[in-house]
Amino acid sequence: MRGLLWLFLLYPVAEIVSLIALTDKFGGGAVILWLIASALLGLALIRNQKLGMLLSAGALLRSGGEVSLYSLLWPVRTLLAGVLLIIPGPISDVLALLLLLPFKGPSVRMPPRAARPAEPGDVIDGEFRRVDEPVDPQRRLH
Repeated sequence: MRGLLWLFLLYPVAEIVSLIALTDKFGGGAVILWLIASALLGLALIRNQKLGMLLSAGALLRSGGEVSLYSLLWPVRTLLAGVLLIIPGPISDVLALLLLLPFKGPSVRMPPRAARPAEPGDVIDGEFRRVDEPVDPQRRLH
């Protein structure tokens, strides 16, 4: 627990020190342009995530068959990379780029949806009766 506390305290200090070192080496204008560009890229990543990636993950789950863990965690990784790109500093940008690298995870074998045995709650038993109400010919659209 103390290690995590020290990490949270040292992380901002490391980001500030690295920004000062970059400013000293490349100049303030270049570093500010780089920070603005990385923040805009992070915003674009977050904006493009939205519901589309969650729906694609749901489609992968519903399709059955072999689904890689990588494809399930990709939306979360991209969202986290976008947040890290918004945070100013080179350390967070490097972590974001590492998250965006296309590492393949282990495959997860899922049974197809039709091949699963029916559970007791899957079947609804009941009776129905069709009731057609008479329609007045004056109310019909012709």
